[in-house]
Amino acid sequence: MQPQIEHVLSQVATVISPVWPLKDYVAVNPYFGISDRSFLDGRTLLQSVSDCETLMPLSYYSEQYARQQFSISDIESAIAELGLGDQVQADAVIQSLSVPVNSDSANQRSLRTISEMVDSSGTTKWNVAIRDEVSKFCASHYDEGQAVWVSPWKGLPLFEAWRSMAVIDRNMESNGLTGFRAFVAELPETADEAIVWLLQRLNVPENLWESFLLCQAFSMPGWSAWAKYQTHWTDEAAAERNDLSGLLAIRLAYDVAVSEWSKKPVDWDSISSDVSAAAETELQDDTAFRYVLLRASEIAFRDNLLDSLSTENHGPSQTDRKLAQLVFCIDVRSERIRRQLESQSPDIETFGFAGFFGMPIEFIPMGQAKGDSHLPVLLKPQFKLHEGLHESESPEEHASVDARIKKRSWRKLWKRFQTSAVGCFSFVETVGLFYGFSLFKSAIGFGSKDDVGKFDGVADSDHDHLGPTLRGLDQQGMTTSHQIDLAQGMLTNLGLINDFARLVAFCGHTSQTENNPLAAGLDCGACGGHSGEPNARFAAALLNQPFIRTGLAERGIQIPEDTHFLGGVHNTTTDQISFFDLDELPASLQGDLSELINHAAVAGKQTRTERMPIVASKTMRDVMRRAVDWSEVRPEWGLAGNAAFIVGPRWMTKQANLDGRSFLHSYEHQNDPEGAVLEGIMTAPMVVANWINMQYYASTVDNDHFGSGNKTVHNVVGRFGILSGNSGDLMTGLPMQSLHTGEEYQHLPMRLQSIIAAPRESIDRVIAKHELVRNLLDNGWLHLIAIDDGISYRYANSDWQVVAGVEQAV
Repeated sequence: MQPQIEHVLSQVATVISPVWPLKDYVAVNPYFGISDRSFLDGRTLLQSVSDCETLMPLSYYSEQYARQQFSISDIESAIAELGLGDQVQADAVIQSLSVPVNSDSANQRSLRTISEMVDSSGTTKWNVAIRDEVSKFCASHYDEGQAVWVSPWKGLPLFEAWRSMAVIDRNMESNGLTGFRAFVAELPETADEAIVWLLQRLNVPENLWESFLLCQAFSMPGWSAWAKYQTHWTDEAAAERNDLSGLLAIRLAYDVAVSEWSKKPVDWDSISSDVSAAAETELQDDTAFRYVLLRASEIAFRDNLLDSLSTENHGPSQTDRKLAQLVFCIDVRSERIRRQLESQSPDIETFGFAGFFGMPIEFIPMGQAKGDSHLPVLLKPQFKLHEGLHESESPEEHASVDARIKKRSWRKLWKRFQTSAVGCFSFVETVGLFYGFSLFKSAIGFGSKDDVGKFDGVADSDHDHLGPTLRGLDQQGMTTSHQIDLAQGMLTNLGLINDFARLVAFCGHTSQTENNPLAAGLDCGACGGHSGEPNARFAAALLNQPFIRTGLAERGIQIPEDTHFLGGVHNTTTDQISFFDLDELPASLQGDLSELINHAAVAGKQTRTERMPIVASKTMRDVMRRAVDWSEVRPEWGLAGNAAFIVGPRWMTKQANLDGRSFLHSYEHQNDPEGAVLEGIMTAPMVVANWINMQYYASTVDNDHFGSGNKTVHNVVGRFGILSGNSGDLMTGLPMQSLHTGEEYQHLPMRLQSIIAAPRESIDRVIAKHELVRNLLDNGWLHLIAIDDGISYRYANSDWQVVAGVEQAV
């Protein structure tokens, strides 16, 4: 094997972003692998090897301009900020918006897969046939229990499994690709060796190897993303078998076979020259106009947002102790409920923090050996948190576990019978009628399966007791000292180190939907696509422990004896807040709890009322119906509309209606003289918010490559992913129903504005230290504003410039 192939494959893998399985589905930045390039250079790379799009069409901006979403002054500011004054004139940009039809030209790239080149004659459809063959094989190979018949080669590495299948499968030959099985038999046994052999057989120049392999990868971006996940993010020894290389070898093998079948000559010298020329081509007017318009829309949003923020704390000084402090996830959906809660009483204070609350757990449900990671997907759990009925195992718990195992075994057996060759037809004939009532209940919204399986085997009287426990932590190395470290780190990073209220509630968030394979995408991304309930309840339980409070007091964090911590969860679909473990609440705080629950109920109702127009509901009942309606394709909007990440004290945003478009992270730079907390925020939550923002951006500007199309034709494949219909590429991003109302875009694609209330020197130190953050900022994938002494500065070209047109503090 040639030494350079390892480097080439490494470079290709860097460009591809992963996709997580449905049970852990989270937003991913599909541009993350090219963030070391400028936004426009990244676009050039993608368009040289694929038909991927990174900018909205002129027709979109024409509509936005007509709706006064941005003005000519914003366009002029955009041209100035981008340094395009010598190339682009504002009048010309305005003129481009007056064209009534979409004038965007198709991407005329020179480098394509061989099957695309052959198909260009219009007489064949090899590219589609290959895509479907690869998809069919991968679906079988990666199946996690959905298929009745399991692939006999499932235990082999991807390429070896495909090779074993392809040498006996006649499908491609029946489609006209004669001699395909014999061709496969000639292939080297390993993926890397096969890639070199195939590239040389095609006579691809070595300087084009990386680009041509990227072209292969982007011909099936979904399966490439899944192979990247399998290679780098599974618990198995996946890096050694390298599924992404295996997938590239498979796709390339089909291409070579089509090339030899068609005998179509390929002028690699001309292609190489064209690729080099494309990389050096000056910015075209169409692209320049669209890029300027993107920036203009961002400037309009930025300036309006900055004008709405408070630069000085003019609120009344609070001397009395708060009734309650509630800590919410930074998720944009928390902004509305926080604002409404605080409007209920001056005695309620809210905070924003990453929704896993700094608890790096693998949550293991009762009776199971393994669980799910409830922390950001880029991190690994540090310990296991076991669910139970009480802190100590009890006879009731053992009985519940036995009942749960039996119930789930019968459910699995019944499902297997329903789908078996023997039972599938007779099942409908014999017992189908009995399902009529169940179907009717589901159709009218009374058959909700929310929390299905959560209480399997658990008596109704024990439902309130089921939750995370502290058992077994010492045995995992989580000593008393480590637990105190965990509690201290959470409170310090949150900024809650004094002035504790009587009640302090950690409110994780979850969603509630029916018949939704992408449901995890509506849950907490900071919890790995799961509910934040276990994290919230564990954080509260930890801080209620006497030894934790004693340890914290020794470290300077004094928690009053009468302060009690609660775990809660915010249902983002219904905007209802639930609190847990209330039987442990002291009697002296029962009145405070009742008051808090009443405030939360009113705030939830007001939040639903605020959301009614954007979910096209005319009644409160209709908003609630969306959570239990299995035909509802838009139960909630998720994080659609996200556009800003604001880091600062609550008084800065408290008086503003941010319309559910901003991530809010609590931070007081006066309490962080060394900048350690700021560094943690800029390298973790800010990057995660950028991932989410870029997923929504990419799914909107190019749903074909980075989204998942029409939700109504989704089919689950292998229990890990979705297809559109029954074939085609694996879908990776958001469906159109999560972005568009059917008449207009709910998500307006723009890059995230990160606004940090902190000294510029502190921010500069973080940027200088972390290349990842520096790349995102310097290359235009993320915007940064510093509010320093009441003045707004934008980060540009490694320097700071006062934001023009924004009211500044005097």
